Amino acid sequence: MKSIALYNNKGGVGKTTSTINISQQLALKGKTVLVVDLDGQANSSRFFTENPKPGLADALVDAAVAELVAPEIALCTTRYDNIDIITATPELNNIISRFGAFAEEHQRQQTEKIFSFSAMPWYSGRKYDYMLIDMPPALNALTKNILSSCDYVFVPIELGLFSIQGIPTVTDIISRCGTKFGGCFANRFDKDNPSDVQLLDMLRSNLGKKAMDSVIPYSRVIKNSINFSVSAAEYMNWTSASDSFKKLTDEILERVGE
Repeated sequence: MKSIALYNNKGGVGKTTSTINISQQLALKGKTVLVVDLDGQANSSRFFTENPKPGLADALVDAAVAELVAPEIALCTTRYDNIDIITATPELNNIISRFGAFAEEHQRQQTEKIFSFSAMPWYSGRKYDYMLIDMPPALNALTKNILSSCDYVFVPIELGLFSIQGIPTVTDIISRCGTKFGGCFANRFDKDNPSDVQLLDMLRSNLGKKAMDSVIPYSRVIKNSINFSVSAAEYMNWTSASDSFKKLTDEILERVGE
């Protein structure tokens, strides 16, 4: 199994929408996917299941004794045959400071439970090919441990001067966590906007090969698909918006050695 995190310390860049659509594209390729919702907004959890379990907060920290709790209590099946999810709830936001107060070894043990869970097919009935982690726009003890434990990090960005200027900070975080930076892809790109075209050129000039060829366009198809709780491929499979996630997924697979 390969673990892939979608991370940017800036919010609103499309991490959750990308997580949803990439996981769906992987499933369409016959891959089994475990989505981990690490964002207290729990948008991935609400998308994939109507009745999420207590959530990752309870899997990481027992409210009474702060001991290890198995992450399977947060595991939910989804309407997709090849996708399961470890859910989040808003309570996840409340345990961050408590998690950070744990000894580093205890933090590491908690984090390892999430990643080792994928190797326990006797519980879920399947062995996962990919773990896809929807990260929060934050840097704290929990996100540091997750970033340090996963195989690759991919960074979505909504084009803007401040966003591009902030990329070195993001790549520095990834580097200090000792994780492979898979690449950065532009989201909500408007090809008819000269400013977006110029900013995309700037991103590619700054990052070189780490700037991905795949670009997710600004599209009502993508926005409407999320509003109807379906992926872009389910909503309008024939559109360029849907095809953009297929191309992005193919490029991610190529970059992680598949």
